[in-house]
Amino acid sequence: MKYSLQDVNIKLSRYIPKEIAKELNIIPIKEELGSIYIGCVKETSEINNYLKLIYEKDIKIILLNKDNIRELIESVYSGFSNNINNDTVIETTTGLVNNIIEQSIKQEASDIHLEPMASNSIIRIRVDGKLYLMAKIDNNQYLAACTRIKLISNIDITEKRKPQDGKISFKYQDRSYDLRVSSIPTIYGEKIVIRILYNESFNLDINSLSFPREQLEIIKRLIALRHGIVLVCGPTGSGKSTTLYSIIKTLNINNLNITTVEDPVEVYLDGINQINVNIKAGITFSSGLRSILRQDPDVIMIGEIRDEETAKIAIRSSITGHKVYSTIHTNSALEVFTRLYDMGVEKYLVKDAIKGIISQRLVRKLCDNCKESYVISSEQIEKYGIKIGSRLSRSVGCSKCNYTGFKGRTLVSEVLVIDDKLKAFSGESDSIYNSSTSNNGLIKICRSLLLDGRISFEEYVDFVEGEAF
Repeated sequence: MKYSLQDVNIKLSRYIPKEIAKELNIIPIKEELGSIYIGCVKETSEINNYLKLIYEKDIKIILLNKDNIRELIESVYSGFSNNINNDTVIETTTGLVNNIIEQSIKQEASDIHLEPMASNSIIRIRVDGKLYLMAKIDNNQYLAACTRIKLISNIDITEKRKPQDGKISFKYQDRSYDLRVSSIPTIYGEKIVIRILYNESFNLDINSLSFPREQLEIIKRLIALRHGIVLVCGPTGSGKSTTLYSIIKTLNINNLNITTVEDPVEVYLDGINQINVNIKAGITFSSGLRSILRQDPDVIMIGEIRDEETAKIAIRSSITGHKVYSTIHTNSALEVFTRLYDMGVEKYLVKDAIKGIISQRLVRKLCDNCKESYVISSEQIEKYGIKIGSRLSRSVGCSKCNYTGFKGRTLVSEVLVIDDKLKAFSGESDSIYNSSTSNNGLIKICRSLLLDGRISFEEYVDFVEGEAF
């Protein structure tokens, strides 16, 4: 069927710039029974994602030939720009920003990237550690969206030459979300990244964090210690904060005074004294930690050990009767010692203070709804420790996983208790040190996830090669 201008509800096209309509070969046709009908040449995930941002209603696709769509685009948009009033622009921009955030929350994204390009700008979201294209938008729409985001995050909208930070309190489906906004200037304009903090949806039961049973028992023994420091290490986005919060929740009983200093506070916990780092107010990790020590604490949680002063105060606090928990960026558990030594902490203090180290990563889980099993036959797999003929699982893609083939992530972890043997050589003997920090334990656990059908072979290879150096 061929559609003419008389068949089209022209008002619906006000929300889609002509350039985007031409690039995607789409044209809104009509609104009927709560659904928006869109004409397009071929239905794609890019088109569906874009339309979800623009309209807050159910989308129905009508397949048309390309010539028909191009004719309708030229007819509909002819002289269109002169008829769009300010109210429509404001309404469209507000709706676009809200939809970007809402769709990201629906997909459980951790970050939203709004990136200017030479022609059209792009929106990407990070889901399960990977960036996915959400949509392309017109540069004029992009500028309006950036201005709106800066406005509601209390960022100076006139300043576009230097980085700025802000925050938004966003409500969606009766739940509140804290959004951390960062803007930086690029050659094509401002790039904005929004970090979504799921304050109320963290699974803080340490028994549900997918630690192997043996490791979980070790962690519980570490939690039961009366003093000392336990460190969680791993790269950015490896779930360190969730592990820390789970430990603190386990310790949250009436007879303990628990205080944290965080940047920022990601989860609000009843019964815990939580402090936000605020550089402008003079509250840093180190200054906050010094103040906490005057508050008669039993348990101290430090969001991250980043500098010498924080490291020294944390270590000394842990050997004077306090339980201290923190994170540190290292690639393996025993590299923690070297990092602390490099920060200027005396070796004898480090060895005396550290009771345990949790090293962890996150890998994407296959979607249980659509994954399929197969027998792998490639000879190349043997170098990764997998036998030819092993039965594995692979991704397919369905509506429940947004056609990615993956749904959620799981832990790959190892837990070290710092006993006398480890104290004897930690950082002293390069040969023992290197053999103990090769992350073979992590690779072994990741391999078991592969053979259990929980992760894909490609995910396993990425993990192994990422831990090789």
